[in-house]
Amino acid sequence: MEFQRNDAMLMEILQDRKTIVGFLDSIFGFLRRNTDFYHTKKDEADKIGFPKGMRDQILYGAMQRYDPDCALQAMNAESEMPAPPAVQEIIVESSDAPKSEAATLLKSAFSPIDYKNGAAFAGHCWSQTLKDLEVQVLLPEELKTSKNLNIEIRAQSLRVSSKQNAGHVLLEGNLSQRIKHNEALWTIDHNMLHISCDKSKELWWDRLFEADAEIDTKKIDCERYIDELPDDTQATIEKLRVQQLEADKRQSQPQAANPEQAKTMDRLRVAWDAEGSPFKGQPFDPSIVRMS
Repeated sequence: MEFQRNDAMLMEILQDRKTIVGFLDSIFGFLRRNTDFYHTKKDEADKIGFPKGMRDQILYGAMQRYDPDCALQAMNAESEMPAPPAVQEIIVESSDAPKSEAATLLKSAFSPIDYKNGAAFAGHCWSQTLKDLEVQVLLPEELKTSKNLNIEIRAQSLRVSSKQNAGHVLLEGNLSQRIKHNEALWTIDHNMLHISCDKSKELWWDRLFEADAEIDTKKIDCERYIDELPDDTQATIEKLRVQQLEADKRQSQPQAANPEQAKTMDRLRVAWDAEGSPFKGQPFDPSIVRMS
């Protein structure tokens, strides 16, 4: 799983920095030096960064997602940040609604990441990026191999049915938008059919099939990977990164130019992590220490 690979890389940073505070310092330092995370958009024409206040919302949403005491952890399908499947599912039911076998099946079959920016139903779910579409179909035990399935992928329709029983249809509908059906791929893994395809146009869909209810497009995670951005936007981000590195270098130069100040900094650095120091384990920051 992807999160296991990420955990291994992040664990190296945590072991190197030794504390949570030091670990977070590395993460946010990386974001400042290498991305536009700290850049605030000045107007709609600004192609990089975030609108004012959006960065704080992203951080708060990410923290709430993994807080075991927060209701958002049980509703991360509606969150704006992606996450790996929860270890334990929590199903919140209203007092006047009876238990639904279909709802229970949905919760056990699909995780929120499976229907990110899309929706989940009793037997299938769909997710999307600006360019791509992915559909997952839950297969019954007797139809879990390709030799038992008819899979029809057309420019504006999907149909999955049994070869032995044409009336046994697992998925069927007219797509709300067109796809590049000639480039579509499908695989079967653990009783799940995965259909992946490119959209004909780069736009966000508000439903998979024409007959489906609309999703709330305001909750779509519109974030794109840096390498997917236009070349001019990537160049702007790279320029911002170089400027930040040069600024950091200039900021450190005066300290090195003054031998006495450099010695003081060396002594302070040693004392910073000494036993009994109130700053032990925190990132070194001489600006918070008053020196006479």
